[in-house]
Amino acid sequence: MDLFSIYFSRNLKVIIAERKGKLPVRILATALRNLESLGYTFSTKLIDVLRTWERSGFVSWFERLMGELQQLKKIDLQETIMYPRFPKQKMNIQESQLYLNALMHSWRQQFPDHEQEQRVLLLDKLRLRVIHLGSEADFYQVGIDLLEAKAALTPVARGQLIWFATEYEGWAAYEPEPGQIPVIENAAVYCAALLKAGRASMEQFQRHLRTATDILCLAVACSDGDVTLKENTRFRSFTRSERRVILALLEGVSEPLEELFRYKGRWLRLAERLHPGEYQHRYSGAVAALNQLRRGERPLNFHGRVERAFEKKDNQLILETLAERPGEMVSQLDRMIRSGVPLQQVIGKMETVEEKISTRALLLVLAHFSTRNEFQARRSFFPKGNTENLYVSTQPLQPLSLEDIHTVISVVEHTLLKRFAGLPPLGNVYIDERLQDFTVPWGKHRASESIRALSRTSWISLPTGDTVRFFLWWKEGIVGDGPTGHVDANMSSVLYDPDWRYIDQTSLLPPQSNEYQPTSSGDMVNAPDGAAKYMDLHLPSVSRLGVRYMVIMVNAFREDAFKDLPECYAGWMMRQAPQSDEMFEPSTVQERINLTADSRMCIPAIIDVQERRILWCDLGLKRHPKGYHPVENNKANLALIARAMTELKRPDLYTLFMLHTKARGTLVETLGKANLVFTAELESNRVAEVAEYLTEGPPVDRTVITPLEQEYIVSHFL
Repeated sequence: MDLFSIYFSRNLKVIIAERKGKLPVRILATALRNLESLGYTFSTKLIDVLRTWERSGFVSWFERLMGELQQLKKIDLQETIMYPRFPKQKMNIQESQLYLNALMHSWRQQFPDHEQEQRVLLLDKLRLRVIHLGSEADFYQVGIDLLEAKAALTPVARGQLIWFATEYEGWAAYEPEPGQIPVIENAAVYCAALLKAGRASMEQFQRHLRTATDILCLAVACSDGDVTLKENTRFRSFTRSERRVILALLEGVSEPLEELFRYKGRWLRLAERLHPGEYQHRYSGAVAALNQLRRGERPLNFHGRVERAFEKKDNQLILETLAERPGEMVSQLDRMIRSGVPLQQVIGKMETVEEKISTRALLLVLAHFSTRNEFQARRSFFPKGNTENLYVSTQPLQPLSLEDIHTVISVVEHTLLKRFAGLPPLGNVYIDERLQDFTVPWGKHRASESIRALSRTSWISLPTGDTVRFFLWWKEGIVGDGPTGHVDANMSSVLYDPDWRYIDQTSLLPPQSNEYQPTSSGDMVNAPDGAAKYMDLHLPSVSRLGVRYMVIMVNAFREDAFKDLPECYAGWMMRQAPQSDEMFEPSTVQERINLTADSRMCIPAIIDVQERRILWCDLGLKRHPKGYHPVENNKANLALIARAMTELKRPDLYTLFMLHTKARGTLVETLGKANLVFTAELESNRVAEVAEYLTEGPPVDRTVITPLEQEYIVSHFL
């Protein structure tokens, strides 16, 4: 990892300087033609600088750039580019000159005044992403953006942040301001990198690590553990200076016991590595808190104080206590109103802490209250996102007055609009109404850097056809320091009626019904170069059986979780009939999404046969059922989980984008007039081509955002 790879992968920019050479036209044109094969081109400023390079230096640099593109797009260059044996294989001089002239003409015609900010160039009806000439100042901003990310960074992005903190010379004197790192996981990773590098600054650490849990995340990050605290960490031995830093930070926390007991087991294991007895005089407060933790003398925690306030029916105490944690406060809005706390008092208190309430929390309030009085026979919850602990309630909520519901929605919308209005203007915006079926990215912590990730509980319509082929594609390789070995991945489906009563199953065992004959690709366990398994599901035949839902199950019978495989994605396509002779190439299917489940058993999707649509789940199940085969022995549990997934109500992308447009854009009804297009299609090029066709007058600098662009949505709209 270095400046080149980080800058290029994140911003499609490179930093190079002019030289005193002259690059042959054939070399430059052939390189640009190979780039075009991948959907990219150079900006005119970058081309001008490259013209001053010598042949050998350019070829070496271009090979590095193509290697980065290969990693970015997960493709085989030799099978994709026009001249795979470049630089030995080149265009002739006439072709080269014609190509460069056509490229320069496209730039002048589409962007006569400027092109430095253009993301896309049209060349012979192709949309080419533009690689720009960058600068040190702009690259510096990349590090700032990583720090200020509004969601936990992916593993690759965390590595990039660590590189900035420890290896980038231009970063040595930089110290983030208090509150500049809004996500504690990112703050812990950043501070741990500084601590490991011997650049610890107590003043800087105390700006970003303010609670006992923050400090625990720091210790976890130092031990290369899971900073989300979802998984236990084996703490390493700390140096004396590191122990002093951790204990000094804990000493500075007022009343840390509640959070110490929240993660009691982990703090006890960490204390064994900190040897607090050696510092009982220097950090007496921290040592006393750890001793009390060891004795099990638990204080009344925040949630206990909240429950006590509700039991006393003390409205002022309820509001004051919940205001200590604004996120908890908005999650308890419904309960406060039901308990008789005057709505105006609730809103007044919420307005005093609104800046501390996350956009996600406010969107959850909107989603909840928009369907608040609709009848729900059952309500399902996954506490802390854990599918092992599904909770189902059949107790209906006490109805609220429509006036109160509308007041809450109005106040929350006003808060969001005011927040979004301070962001840069969007221009003309087109929003696809089908985005109501796609959920907002929810801070999912992926262990793999997925370029095609979709939010859970998003619904996607099936294309026209009777047979849907659902497939799994994976590749074995190196994970961490060792090979994955052979990965045996099996696929199956379970069939349910509209009331979620079990009907049949498809797996290695034959189905119980003779009316439904599923077909599959067979059993395969080796995939060193990539392999696919598929299942053909004939929708009319399963519909005649009374089937409404088909739950797809994937099982990897090895130690590696799906997220740990070098490449693993699931997808679907329509076929004329089961086992038809039509071409099947998984890598070309647009309806494919990376599997990121942190387990060896996964529910990638649920098919609604009646509505002809797929619910994307990517849901990992940690615990195997009692029997060996997961389908035949876990039908009841699977039905509960699958039904809960189809009934979950979560904020949708349409609402989010519409609020942004109201606050800082102009809504248009046609694609051709839009500068920014939010589409429900999974492939942006299709939409962009239609938009260009509908554009009247000069070309429009247009950005197309699909539901798959999770990181972009989080960083720019949440």
